Amino acid sequence: MAKRRATVSSKDAQRTLGTDILDRLLEAEGLVEVPVVEVPIEQIDPNPYQTRRDFDEEGLEELATSMRVHGFYGHLVGRQVEDRYQLGYGQRRVLAAQSAGLTTIPVVVRDLTDAQMMEIAITENVQRKDLNPIEEAEAYKQLTQLGYSYRQISARVAKSPGHISMLLNLLRQEDVTESVRHQKVGIREAHEIAKVEDAEQRRELLERMARRELDRDALKAAVRTARRRGVSTTLARIYDPIPNLRSALTRLEKVRPDRFSDMDKHMLPDVRTLLEEIASRVRFFLEQLEK
Repeated sequence: MAKRRATVSSKDAQRTLGTDILDRLLEAEGLVEVPVVEVPIEQIDPNPYQTRRDFDEEGLEELATSMRVHGFYGHLVGRQVEDRYQLGYGQRRVLAAQSAGLTTIPVVVRDLTDAQMMEIAITENVQRKDLNPIEEAEAYKQLTQLGYSYRQISARVAKSPGHISMLLNLLRQEDVTESVRHQKVGIREAHEIAKVEDAEQRRELLERMARRELDRDALKAAVRTARRRGVSTTLARIYDPIPNLRSALTRLEKVRPDRFSDMDKHMLPDVRTLLEEIASRVRFFLEQLEK
């Protein structure tokens, strides 16, 4: 495969991705004055951590038309895995290049770790204007699993910590997640409904919002009512063993093992039997607690 040298400027990066994301990636990876390899398209695989599966067909065709006229502008970044190449970013551009009839694509081949591949995919994704809120939330969740705090994610993707926290909250309840994914409720409304722990009450609120029966203030009031009702129902179901356990412990503390030697020897079998029964009960309780 032929190799050539490329100098990547900030302006080139902006034109390549249409965002400022590559500027930070290039700076972090030191991709200035790097070798570019012409890689056959059929040997290129998507980033294994790419969460996006749907691409705008109209936008792809527009990009393909541009490539037919002007060729493939700039290059992509990826890593080699055996005899194939995995993209760090740019799956949309690869699809457009295939549609345009291109046979090779310029790629900077780097020794990228799995963590770096994931970071590149996630950071690129959250910069897209057409990203579904749940896709964005799932990307933030992946970054938290990599050890990033909300503030670190905020600095990396240029979104506020509050925005990141709100989207992650949408993933707490599966029914809320799916309602947002299918655009049945808005983000802020879903954020409120996710505060309700009772599934039946959440379902009712989601349905009412889908029917446009509640405005934002009415929804907040309904959520407050649902949460109070949920707390009352939960408290009614709660079993509290602590008073009995404390009472039992208090009674046991009154037993004087230092006085066992003063006992009538005829009492020893009964005391031993009672202590073994207590120990057996405690082991049983601990087993049930673990379950």
